[in-house]
Amino acid sequence: MREEIEKVTREAAAYLNELNGKEGLDKVLKVKENDTTKVIDKMAEDFILDRINNLGYSMSFVTEEGGFIGKEGTEYVAVIDPLDGSTNYLNGITWASVSIAIYTRAGRPVAGSVGEIFSNRVYSYDERNAYVNGVKFSPTFPPKQRIVLAYFEKGKLEKVIPVLTKIKGGYKSRNLGSASLDVLLVCTGRAYLFIDVRNKLRNVDVASSLNFCERVNVNPVQLEGGKVDINLKEVSVIKSLLVTSDPSLSQQILSEWKALSS
Repeated sequence: MREEIEKVTREAAAYLNELNGKEGLDKVLKVKENDTTKVIDKMAEDFILDRINNLGYSMSFVTEEGGFIGKEGTEYVAVIDPLDGSTNYLNGITWASVSIAIYTRAGRPVAGSVGEIFSNRVYSYDERNAYVNGVKFSPTFPPKQRIVLAYFEKGKLEKVIPVLTKIKGGYKSRNLGSASLDVLLVCTGRAYLFIDVRNKLRNVDVASSLNFCERVNVNPVQLEGGKVDINLKEVSVIKSLLVTSDPSLSQQILSEWKALSS
């Protein structure tokens, strides 16, 4: 299944790359709470659903645009973000992705992939291993560049600053705008830390990336403690997320966050 999902992801990324820059892609189709669906979002979703349906699996879907699609009791559930980083995409910023994660009905992740739209790079995984462009992948830690990807709003500044002081030595801060790819920077050994405390991330944004990380022995957690549970029935919010290949730093940050929250 991994190879089939990787192929769908690669085709979808190529499709979106080809469409980039065309007129009318930013037209708003609907607004729901804090989320806006544009023409390009719907086109990407339709493309991916068509390709996956043609694979012949018994599958329902949780998608960014459509929510839960299908029927209860299928063998698999696909959690899909057809275009992560849509603002980047529509403004010619080359950091956007297609993300697909496949779970059994019981919630076990079995396959998935994340494709960079503006490059040929595709990250994928099966039940045991991670792959980059179809080749089994094992990252080198710690990363050569101490890059920190921190997402927070003004109201959380007083809590975030003490957390970031737990990082020993210098580092460079970046906000790149595609959570799925940002997380993968950490789990492929190219960034040191990802942290998001905005209460805005959703299961569809990071499901596939988190599964990839676990295959390379990086364990993403919520700042409130515990593993991130991916909702397979609807699009849902992940309150916070911490990803680093440094277990010691992870524990220090979790302890600090707990103290600040008490």
